[in-house]
Amino acid sequence: MGRWRLYKTDRTREFDHERDRNVRARQIYETIDRQKFQYVVVLVAGVGFFLDGYTLFASNIVLPMISYVYWRDDLNSSRNTHINIATLAGTMIGQVVFGFLADKYGRKKMYGVELLLLITATLGVVMSSEGAEGSMSVFAWLLWWRVVVGIGVGADYPLSAVITSELSPTRHRATMMASVFFMQPLGQIFGNVVSLIVVAIHRNNDPENLTRSFDQMWRWIIGIGVLPGVIGVLFRVAIPETPRFLLDIEDDPIKAEFDATELFGDNISDTELEEAAWDVSARGSAVSGSRTDEAALTAQAEWTVGAVPTVTLNSNWTTSKRDIIQYFWKERNWITLAGTMLAWLLLDFAFYGIGISSPKFLAKTWGSLDIEGSTPFWKTSDDPAVSVFDMFFNTSVHALLILNLGSFIGGVLMISLASRINRVSLQKYGFLALAALFITLGTMFMTTHKEGAPAIVLYIIGQLFFNFGPNSTTYILPAELFPTRYRGTCHGLSAGAGKLGSILVQVFSTYYRLGSSTPGNAETVRYGKVLIVFSAIMILGAVVTHFMVPDVQVKGKGVRRIWGTKSKTLEELAVGRAGTNSDIVLRARRRRETD
Repeated sequence: MGRWRLYKTDRTREFDHERDRNVRARQIYETIDRQKFQYVVVLVAGVGFFLDGYTLFASNIVLPMISYVYWRDDLNSSRNTHINIATLAGTMIGQVVFGFLADKYGRKKMYGVELLLLITATLGVVMSSEGAEGSMSVFAWLLWWRVVVGIGVGADYPLSAVITSELSPTRHRATMMASVFFMQPLGQIFGNVVSLIVVAIHRNNDPENLTRSFDQMWRWIIGIGVLPGVIGVLFRVAIPETPRFLLDIEDDPIKAEFDATELFGDNISDTELEEAAWDVSARGSAVSGSRTDEAALTAQAEWTVGAVPTVTLNSNWTTSKRDIIQYFWKERNWITLAGTMLAWLLLDFAFYGIGISSPKFLAKTWGSLDIEGSTPFWKTSDDPAVSVFDMFFNTSVHALLILNLGSFIGGVLMISLASRINRVSLQKYGFLALAALFITLGTMFMTTHKEGAPAIVLYIIGQLFFNFGPNSTTYILPAELFPTRYRGTCHGLSAGAGKLGSILVQVFSTYYRLGSSTPGNAETVRYGKVLIVFSAIMILGAVVTHFMVPDVQVKGKGVRRIWGTKSKTLEELAVGRAGTNSDIVLRARRRRETD
């Protein structure tokens, strides 16, 4: 990524050519768009997302172990559900709060804070205990620390998405964001691999003291997740503020341009700046809306270079009730926000629904569940020859194949095709493909009652369509569709709506006992009916996407409506649904005419 390093702007440097703010804005955007794929940006954002995936989904492997240690004979799995809901609720809080804070105080100030919070909370989980002679409640400590873990995980969603989006060249933006999101399934896979290794290492421990062995095992699995977090913090301390935030929110084009050229190692001469000034009318530009947008035009706005006003530094943009009403209500951009929120909510309701990875659910899908009547949450076999180590080892293997294999393949496809395929169309048709798959799987469960190989194949295909489809696009689109001043907040609200969907499905699954599978066809038939409900939800997701989520790419004709479409710049997308009739553009035109 060029000469990427921590640096300070030289405020004493002479910028004789910095007279026209519009030229300066254009210069900064062109500097970013000339760059190659930014591997360091992906690495910095991806390390945190890797930890998020590991931490958020490692609980699916760890909770059965905790159940064995602390409430071994409890036939009710409500404690595990409460811990999961606490984590998801914390995630939702972190997404919404840190998304807003990123817009208010800057991306850099928040970046790294969430990882420190996540590392601290993870260590808190690892050290949770009952105390001397039961003086404390390990359940209460786990609930508290998992809420804090969730806040750290949730905070990373809008921060990583927005920073990646704003530092990406337009042609690489979707691929870079897909690469960051791909770190989540990699984190899940790593969690399962770590659990397999930990179980294998402890398999030969003293069989008379299994409680101690499993108490050590779950703490090792959770604790190892701290390591990528520490690496991520070291990177994030050095990452600079995004030039777009400096320009659009802090109104500091000098620092933004200097930071952009230093960040990417790309220097532009004064002559090129002057050429850019005369080239704007032909090529068009759109500066994302803010108080500073009054001096900028969109790609469609035509203007000529006139009197050049003096650049005023640090005339900071602040949130105003008038701008919120104008942008979201009068210009109807609330429809876009509602679309991204609803799409993510509906997606996560089904994603967390079929991704329930309790030991019994996975064993039943695998066709290996061997129990009679009600048994504890962690138990999958009544066979005396099958040890507890075997049960937990098999759970990790089942999760790797049923849940992670399809996610990995789908993520690779998404990275390969994200910039070539229409992302809104991919989300819409991805929802429809998932609906068809759920109908197929549900009908099979209700009629033939078959599990085993056919169900495993369909689940793998389902996870593939999730990640090469709406699970990725619901993360990418909110970071593209909104202007800089609202980008973090809108992404946080969209992601928070998704986590609300995951909480609702946890309640739904508890009521219908989806994760507590028992032998017999009645349970299979009941789950088949649930999948039919999920298919209707996926169809609703496609409808929401079609009518409420605008395109982020130039729409061609024929096959080019879906394939080979060119991404719009963030500045083109920032004007929202009103386009050239938006208040920002109209005021910019009037101001240009009076200059």
